[in-house]
Amino acid sequence: MKQSELDAVIRLLDDPDRTVYKIVEEKILSQGSKMIPLLESALFAPYANDLMQNRIQDIVPQLEFQELVTDIEDWKKKPDDLFKISWIISRIRYFSMPELDFRKKFYDNLLQFPRYDLDNYSALERVKIFNYIFYFKIKFKAALEDKFYNPDYCFISNVLDTKIGNPVSLALVYLLFARGHGLPIFGVNLPKNFILAYVDSKNGVSFYINPFNSGTVLGKGEIDRFLKQQEIIPQPQFYQPCSNETFILRLLTHLETSYRENNCKNDADKVLKLINLFDHPLDKDIEWD
Repeated sequence: MKQSELDAVIRLLDDPDRTVYKIVEEKILSQGSKMIPLLESALFAPYANDLMQNRIQDIVPQLEFQELVTDIEDWKKKPDDLFKISWIISRIRYFSMPELDFRKKFYDNLLQFPRYDLDNYSALERVKIFNYIFYFKIKFKAALEDKFYNPDYCFISNVLDTKIGNPVSLALVYLLFARGHGLPIFGVNLPKNFILAYVDSKNGVSFYINPFNSGTVLGKGEIDRFLKQQEIIPQPQFYQPCSNETFILRLLTHLETSYRENNCKNDADKVLKLINLFDHPLDKDIEWD
């Protein structure tokens, strides 16, 4: 549609006839996110009455959600870029944030890391050096107990700004930074927490890392004891590196739970729709958070 035609469609949003409105709404939604700046401009136009403004404020979030769905579906086709999906999920809250701005946040933090040559150190030594920089120099830290379900800490853009995260978001930032320094770090889908594994290319998992506890190094025995304490039956998936899709599902699951804990039902329902886009959702019989 031409610009003039799009403007004409938007002007019809003030039609009091509900049937007309539904036709107009469908036409706008069919045009996708390119309509958002036009609608936002019309929101404060001289001709925008209260009815039009209310309808615009209802349609814009629908357009934003449509684009998020498309972006996630596209990512799923090649789910190897955890950085990309971190930006996409941050747009649930900050839709208009450009990817370039997100990248700048990340690299501004990454540049705070001194450039160490870690090749001559053992795996454990490499992680200890990384932990020192991550937690004590740049000062990333775990959210306090009363902020555990703060939805803000699910968005990587906020974690980069505040240096505070929940178990999953902090693990994701840790992993992205660690891989940037050549460390073979992978997510491990542990209930009631989310941990990382240092994976040797020849021997598999060397040890585990708890990002929510200043990068504490763990062995299999600690995981066994944790599961017993939580009265959770051990499963192989609790010990092995998980897929990127599972990593992101844990982050979205924590976000949904956080919204529900804060009585934000509409937001929680939207996130649940995003969770349901994945072909292999998390086991519903396990209490993950």
